[in-house]
Amino acid sequence: MEFFKGVCSFLAGLAGLYSFLIVVRIILSWIVGFSRMNGWRSGYGGYGYANGNGAGPSGVEKASDVIGRIVDPYLNLFKGITSLRRSRVDFTPVVALIVLNLIQSLLEMVARTGRVSIGVLLAIAVQGLWSSLFAYLFVFLLILLVVRYFLGRSPSYQAQNWINAIDPILDGPVKRVYKLFFRKMVNPDDQKLVLASIVFYLIVFIALKIGVGFLVDFLVSL
Repeated sequence: MEFFKGVCSFLAGLAGLYSFLIVVRIILSWIVGFSRMNGWRSGYGGYGYANGNGAGPSGVEKASDVIGRIVDPYLNLFKGITSLRRSRVDFTPVVALIVLNLIQSLLEMVARTGRVSIGVLLAIAVQGLWSSLFAYLFVFLLILLVVRYFLGRSPSYQAQNWINAIDPILDGPVKRVYKLFFRKMVNPDDQKLVLASIVFYLIVFIALKIGVGFLVDFLVSL
């Protein structure tokens, strides 16, 4: 039994590492996209982008290519879900992460308890739903807010284009923070509002993570 639990723990660790690489791949693809908007041109054989002086792909693009060779075969399994692909936005990696995190949660619970019961199954459902959906939504939101904050500090035309693309996504969450803390202010500073949103949603994320941990422990003990 201990050997089986050890194998499950090892596989869960691999699944967690693979999920991390997928997230890194997504972030690097955003950076590459931002580089395109700043005038970088296509590089060699479709891999990466070369700068205007004819140099080869940047370190970021090389890293993105290496990680892509590891995670893209898995991500491509979900590319057929066309309903989750909207113009420039592709949500299929989210589904891929959800599936991977559900598997990771199952392996972690089996490695932890060595058994499968109703309580364990409920704990897996709660942990999987949190780690594969809500946690990633919070992380995605926080990343967008941080990016929006730094873009707001840049007066460039490219930065304004990104702000125009990001603001419609952040409109709902930022409005909620405005109603909670800035209702009495007629025209609050955008940067202060975004910074307050970062702090607020980070606190909410940490509180929910702790709460989910307590709930999972309770369900496992049933």
